[in-house]
Amino acid sequence: MKPIILLALAIMISSIVVGETQKNVESSIKHVTVYQVGAQITRKSEVKIEKGITELQFSGLPQAINPESIQASADAGVTILSVTHAIDYLNKQKATDQVLKLEKRREVINDSINIHKNLQRVYAQEKDMVIANQAIGGDNGISAADLEKMAVFFRNRLSEIESLHYQQTLKIRKLQREMVTITQQLLELNAQIDMPTSLVKVKVSSEAAKNAKMELRYFIADAGWKPNYDIRIEDVNSPLGLFYKAKVNQNTGEDWKDVLLTLSSGDPSISNYKPELDAYFLTFDNFYSKRDPLEASKPYSGTVSGRVVDEIGEPIPGVSIMIKGTTQGVATDMDGRYSIKVPSASSTLVYSFIGMKSLELPASSPVRNVRMESDNVALEEVVVTAYGARSENMMIRGVSSSAPKMNIQIPLAIEKSQVATEFKIEIPYSIPSDNQAYDVSILEYTAPAQYKYAAVPKLTTDAFLMASIPDWHLYELLDGDVSLFFKGIYQGKTYFDLSSIEDTLTVSIGRDRDIQIKRESKKEFSRRSVVGSNKREQRVWEISVKNNKPFPVDIVVEDQYPISRLSDIKVEQVDAPGATIDEATGKVKWNLNLKSGETRTLQIKYTVRYPQNRKLLVE
Repeated sequence: MKPIILLALAIMISSIVVGETQKNVESSIKHVTVYQVGAQITRKSEVKIEKGITELQFSGLPQAINPESIQASADAGVTILSVTHAIDYLNKQKATDQVLKLEKRREVINDSINIHKNLQRVYAQEKDMVIANQAIGGDNGISAADLEKMAVFFRNRLSEIESLHYQQTLKIRKLQREMVTITQQLLELNAQIDMPTSLVKVKVSSEAAKNAKMELRYFIADAGWKPNYDIRIEDVNSPLGLFYKAKVNQNTGEDWKDVLLTLSSGDPSISNYKPELDAYFLTFDNFYSKRDPLEASKPYSGTVSGRVVDEIGEPIPGVSIMIKGTTQGVATDMDGRYSIKVPSASSTLVYSFIGMKSLELPASSPVRNVRMESDNVALEEVVVTAYGARSENMMIRGVSSSAPKMNIQIPLAIEKSQVATEFKIEIPYSIPSDNQAYDVSILEYTAPAQYKYAAVPKLTTDAFLMASIPDWHLYELLDGDVSLFFKGIYQGKTYFDLSSIEDTLTVSIGRDRDIQIKRESKKEFSRRSVVGSNKREQRVWEISVKNNKPFPVDIVVEDQYPISRLSDIKVEQVDAPGATIDEATGKVKWNLNLKSGETRTLQIKYTVRYPQNRKLLVE
């Protein structure tokens, strides 16, 4: 009976094995959702699936995929049975075409440098030979005319040799500079050497053979975007142009070529668990530690500097120095010198150069001089990096039905959920995996704005043009850097800090020297007196504001008087004609409308009383 059962089980297992096939899947990235930290990659492919169970293998994917984030989907009629992830150490990432070209160029340059150095050695040997044969004449001596001819020959030939030797030196220096530049470019591309890849196996079941469309999605952390804005103003009588852009960067190990981007304000990298409050018990000595927890958690970091030379002590320009296990690195300069910041004393530095044996040395000392040896065996370097030239920025403008006053130029959808806002850009972009920031334009608003000048003469005598944007929450803004332009001229940078709950967003555009401001103390009205046991000091400040513009302007002028927090110090008789006074902060504010060429004089006066046996600086 047992043999029959075993035979039946064997037949069943063999039928399952025969019915299950394996197939490698070629896929390409079609869509990327970029979060402020991280990105979800969507790969698509079309696969011929046999009847029964098929194991689809997506190979050559980045090593840093988050395995828990992997999702797979297929057409109707195809059932996803399982999705598994593994690190494929046999299938290494390959160098891109651009990196291969750079590496080939480095080999050519290195060969050229060796040729010129060989010529220098030949000239040096010829020079030694000429000098060694300067002994002339014989038993009978040599005539003066022959001696002069020989002297001219030696002088001319030695000069010619020195000139040829120097020409080779110039050529070597030029090639070495190019070598340094190429090495730095490779480091800028964050070349990763011989890294393993990810292998995702998707087991599917189909009732019939068919061509099915497959989709594979996964999250990878080394990517992100930051909001960035341009504010452009032509004149104070027109609305301002608000250009909403994104700085997108990624170092995932795979280029995004002609993909559709969705920019999300979400951040999957942070915890989504709501914190819980524990009971708070009062006890004695329950003071908080004064130790800074952030300071305790900071790792040791330092800078390692040094010089790299060859066997004879000559500097080697263009040596690559990498921190092992990272993409951080530098290249030696023309004198073979380098300086690199390391995260900890336990880091390892990897020194590599064409034709030299690679070295791995601990970064435990602030000074690390290195002597590299020639490698007679030609080693094939496999360098993994991103490639692709930065494409010209495309001007993209869009519209959202929820926000008026937008310029419509391209298809763009804005979707808001309870946890994030997403900008779906329907024009393909290419973002290389080089950790560089690439501009992606999102929206262009024509925003109504109110313009007014503001000045704080106590701190600076310049007037600042301020633009107030009402109902800023309609514009889907996030915190980010802002570049300011007035009449096409760059005015500098500012920052959108949107933590304010006010309905109006105020931005300082720049300084305007056509409004002349002066603040001075009126000494003739300043007094000091003694009343009983107290001193009384009076201060009077005068502010003059002149409009040198050919049109009227509105300007807010701010000043202040001191505030006392001690009962022994009293601030009395505050006077600022025409101003509003905030007694809680001591701020004084005038709202002025100045005609062209008009000058207005403002005054603030206050008196301070304090004990005469104490010293107090009153300004």
